[in-house]
Amino acid sequence: MSAQDDVNAAAAAITNAVATLSSVTTDLTAAVTAIQAEIAALKDANPGVDTTALNTAVESLSAPLAALQAADTSVQGLEAPPA
Repeated sequence: MSAQDDVNAAAAAITNAVATLSSVTTDLTAAVTAIQAEIAALKDANPGVDTTALNTAVESLSAPLAALQAADTSVQGLEAPPA
């Protein structure tokens, strides 16, 4: 394998990683939003239900999700320019 082939393979791997990271970030963001909506609906339908633990659990995803989004943004700059 030539050096150019190595570079091309690395660029393809980075492109695939970026696509996967972007997809996971998008999916997790959507999931958090959906879970928050379900908790709110549960609370509205059952005002006596204490959802504090559920809210705390979902909020605990905020920092890791923000880190994932930052990594996604950072890695996007590593994609190879079009040939």
